[in-house]
Amino acid sequence: MVPTATATATASRVDRILDAAAELTLRWGYKRATIEEVAKQAGIGKGTVYLHFATRGSLFMGVLVRESYDLVEELVEAIRADPIAMLPAEQAELNYLAVMRRPLLRAMFSRDLEVLGDLAETAAGSPLQQLKVELAEGLFELWREHGLVRTDLDVETQTYILNATQTGFYLSGSLGGTSHPPEVTARALAHTVRATLQPPGDPDPEVLAAVAPKVIDMYQQYSATLAVAARGDGPRARAT
Repeated sequence: MVPTATATATASRVDRILDAAAELTLRWGYKRATIEEVAKQAGIGKGTVYLHFATRGSLFMGVLVRESYDLVEELVEAIRADPIAMLPAEQAELNYLAVMRRPLLRAMFSRDLEVLGDLAETAAGSPLQQLKVELAEGLFELWREHGLVRTDLDVETQTYILNATQTGFYLSGSLGGTSHPPEVTARALAHTVRATLQPPGDPDPEVLAAVAPKVIDMYQQYSATLAVAARGDGPRARAT
């Protein structure tokens, strides 16, 4: 379906609002960024912001969700380019590097209270987080079915290991100690995940090629949900 001129204009306005909110969050931090300042930065009235986002919290969550959408789309393109990118170790490495390039996601994953305040905890407990957990469980079921991950651990344990390992690497930078270039840290993360969750040896390229479209489809379903959530929860958003 070809978007109407009205739909295109609405999408452009929502992007301006999200762009403004993202810029102000990075400049001042979530606590100081107000709806009034976002509207001023976007060149619209305060009431127009509320047409798309019912609350200040939902607006700034929309910023993080849009960043997450872009991250998933980047991962999908990496899998299309090379199916090995769908494996948990490779995904962990690609995601780490992508997050490090995105200051707001970096703040979210590292629980940076100075930038995001209590929004970091809100994001961690959002309904979308449960969808992310379900996606991870579905991916592990698929990987296990095709011998791409170990099967001596149950899925719940494997998803916990992956999440806890990644969280530890994201938080390590804020805990002091030796600082490494992102590429070095990403490789160390991938090595840890690979040694813990994947069977030894190289995966069968034919199996990777066969499974990759299924993984891409699962990610695209998830990203479609993110795309809708990023557009807001106000009356204008609910009407489109």
